[in-house]
Amino acid sequence: MKKLSIKYLTGTDANGEPVFKRQTLNVGDTVDVVKANAIVQIIDKYTNYSVDSAMVVTYEIVE
Repeated sequence: MKKLSIKYLTGTDANGEPVFKRQTLNVGDTVDVVKANAIVQIIDKYTNYSVDSAMVVTYEIVE
């Protein structure tokens, strides 16, 4: 199972420090860095925030 974690810069606080928001999406096991980048670029077109970073996270069951 994989997830795509996207971190957005949503603005600044009263002290001028950056404020971030994170969104995590479930993605298929076939999603690699190239596909994740394409997904992030599409999402970036439809949000009011700037994408700060994104990462593909892989989960494996350990028994």
